[in-house]
Amino acid sequence: MGWFERQVRGRTPVEVEREHARYLRASGLIPSLDQLAGPYGCRRFTVRFEVRGGKVRLGGIEGVPLAWGGGPPPVDHAGQATEKVLTSLQRLHANMSLGPSWSRGVVAYVRDARGITQITPAFDEDSDAIDPVDLPVPGPPGHPLEDPDTLELLAMKQRDLQRIHAATRTRSADWDWWEIDDNDQLVLHYSDGRVDPSFRCVVLATHETRHSRFSWVSERPVGAAAVFRAAPFASTFDASVELGLLACAVVGADWLFVQSYDEHDSQLLVAAFR
Repeated sequence: MGWFERQVRGRTPVEVEREHARYLRASGLIPSLDQLAGPYGCRRFTVRFEVRGGKVRLGGIEGVPLAWGGGPPPVDHAGQATEKVLTSLQRLHANMSLGPSWSRGVVAYVRDARGITQITPAFDEDSDAIDPVDLPVPGPPGHPLEDPDTLELLAMKQRDLQRIHAATRTRSADWDWWEIDDNDQLVLHYSDGRVDPSFRCVVLATHETRHSRFSWVSERPVGAAAVFRAAPFASTFDASVELGLLACAVVGADWLFVQSYDEHDSQLLVAAFR
């Protein structure tokens, strides 16, 4: 008889699962795993842990890279995300110590490219049967920003990205208001009445800050790579800007215009030419 079967004790498995889900929510383990997994991307990994000396210790984080990108969580250089997972596990152990107690365990984390997650804990001898290679496979497709072709293109265009980024940073953003005429002319207006000569431009994309979402809005894909045809996807602002710089490099633009366009601090990304 395994650990879970011992917890049933005449109850239904569904009832026991609901009880355990309440423990998980109360511990804060789910949001801490989300943070460990990063803001976007396919994930498929396990976190092992055990109790030693009254404290929960991490036994390792295991994940298998996916052919379309993702799998293991991103490297936690500062250790803050890992520490939050450990704190949540300590809270989980304390909460369960008077009921369905355990001395070791594993939690499996799976997330697809759309951000749908599946979190499965197992304790004591039940945890021995959990292996990351046996977890459900999230994808394909993968997340556009983790696609190997996207990463290869970013690496190949790195020198162009650095040049465009430098040119973008040197441009003063002291205009009073801006407009885009005929979808291909960027015009900057200043409070003293000056108007910059219009820049030829290509309207690229938007980054919706409150939803952490990137969307292409160009009339046609700016390049042949699959990332330029992707439907809206989760993204950080920094990743969106990097993708905007990549698009600038592909279309031969000189700098990237990034400007808020609504009350929610959503950003418009435009490739601009001298």
